[in-house]
Amino acid sequence: MENLGEEKIERTVERIPTGIIDDLISGGIPKGSVILVIGDPKAGKSTFLTQFVYNQVKVGTPVIGVLVDISKYEFISNALDFGWEFTPYLDDRIILLDAYTQRLRKTPKFSFEDSIVGDLSNTINLLDAIKDTTLKILSTTKSDGIVGFVSSMTPIFFETSKKEIYKFLEDLREFAHRNRQVWILEMNSGIEEPYVETMVKAIVDGIIELKLREEGKTLKRYMRIYGMRRTAHKLDWIEYTITSSGIRLLL
Repeated sequence: MENLGEEKIERTVERIPTGIIDDLISGGIPKGSVILVIGDPKAGKSTFLTQFVYNQVKVGTPVIGVLVDISKYEFISNALDFGWEFTPYLDDRIILLDAYTQRLRKTPKFSFEDSIVGDLSNTINLLDAIKDTTLKILSTTKSDGIVGFVSSMTPIFFETSKKEIYKFLEDLREFAHRNRQVWILEMNSGIEEPYVETMVKAIVDGIIELKLREEGKTLKRYMRIYGMRRTAHKLDWIEYTITSSGIRLLL
């Protein structure tokens, strides 16, 4: 299971277009990256993540989703508000792993269903589910551009130790690098101690930071991107808005 991919020198950077911020990151996210989307609550992190995922599904890229703080029903329903219909692609182009039900409802910490992730206090369960789902996808498609997301990391910090989370992130990064996957991790800022955020940012391959700023009597949204490997990007805060069709940068 560990040898799903083959390590080799990356002479050119292959990228996964996001359909959102590509003009800011040399055309897309480098394959083999774990990217942190972090920011204020209600700044638009989930919208960014869902829009990115829908853009992948539309072009046929296989997607693995780990839902920790939202049910499958809510994820699919919320996407419909923007016209993003996932239902036709479920269990085909997009496989959603349910880490929400057992965490919230305190049901038994094991399951015989492949789509349900058990005890999150042991992050090995989560990584194993990701690896097993990758194998499942690779058995039915020749695509080498698998994309994954975790929505969101924040509740996992309440379920397990920081040490285990750091180990999970390091293992996920190694797995993504080896198998040329792109993973997007959603996380609220200001919830954990600053040193925890700093450690998480140090582990990942790039950061997309979103924030709300009060200007006059209006809340405005800004994002900046930094630390993305082998990518030239602006470090300025870029204003954006959330429209009926998703995030739009105000460049």
